[in-house]
Amino acid sequence: MLYDFSAATIKKMVIHLVGNKTEGEDVVLTDHHLRILAVEEEELLTDFFFKPFKTDELFAFRHHDDVTQNIVYTALADQFRAPVQFIEASKTIAEHLYHHSIWSGINGGEFFMVYFDGILFNEEPVEVIGMFKSERKTKSFNVHDREDRFDITFHSGINMSKPDKACLVFKTEDEDGYRVLMHDHITKGEEAKYWRNDFLGLGVVVNEYSLTKNYMNMCKNFVMEQIPEEFEVDRTLQIELMNRSAEYFTQNEKVDSDDYSRTVFEQPQLVESFNNFKEQYAQESNIELEDHFTSSPAAVKKQKKMFKSILKLDKNFHIYVHGNNELIENGFDEKRGMKFYKVFYNYEV
Repeated sequence: MLYDFSAATIKKMVIHLVGNKTEGEDVVLTDHHLRILAVEEEELLTDFFFKPFKTDELFAFRHHDDVTQNIVYTALADQFRAPVQFIEASKTIAEHLYHHSIWSGINGGEFFMVYFDGILFNEEPVEVIGMFKSERKTKSFNVHDREDRFDITFHSGINMSKPDKACLVFKTEDEDGYRVLMHDHITKGEEAKYWRNDFLGLGVVVNEYSLTKNYMNMCKNFVMEQIPEEFEVDRTLQIELMNRSAEYFTQNEKVDSDDYSRTVFEQPQLVESFNNFKEQYAQESNIELEDHFTSSPAAVKKQKKMFKSILKLDKNFHIYVHGNNELIENGFDEKRGMKFYKVFYNYEV
């Protein structure tokens, strides 16, 4: 991991309430830091704040004109230089978040801004400012001893599993928009864009993780979407190609695009189609796809989960295909008017 939170402590923290502007909800700002926390309370909160971060995918603040025009970047840069107006900076950022909380699917919630000490980045101590938003509430109840009987009281509060939205800004590479970790529990729709793009204004940092993630996503799209458009293939061949791809990235620390295409696709027509698709995908997605790079084991592990090797047949069967696709055949039963798969095997496990 690029970072180590094991010795992290909370230096200061401010909490505001940010509603949905379109729904007529308010933003409620405070003029006070959170009280001094007990050791157990601080441990619970740091665990809560850091839970979303499990990858090496890094971001940086960006702006189409100049990064100094990014409101969040500028407010945090002032804090890193002279952290004396933390509450005012948190208000500026909370109001900026409120201004962009305009989509109907965005829930209001508590906004936390936290200054951390004791965090390592690339094995070096670094100051970190975190921003978190909790939108979903969970129900709980307590049991009370009332002398001769027990009673219960119900509560609605923040789920302690992890915040719904989170961002950690490391005080490093300041001229290039700092280095940032980002989490959002929403991944689709306009609601997914407002935290990363509208509010924070983040762009992906090109590193081993992003190069590997982008390349593996491109490979998946080629196998699952492009190949069926150009060639007559069945699902079992697609699954075999996905399995070969996953095996290639697992076994090769150094990725070479030509070697990958020849190893996985073998047939000249598929290799040519892949090379054409790769160029088109990079242009349309506006991402960098390198022909030679060192793969990220963390990215490979995560992206492999997206390489599905399952045949889903109606709602009756799931067939997991991990080996030779020549041992499985498909056809059509005229009598039943149904498709079928025939599987060859030696023994049951």
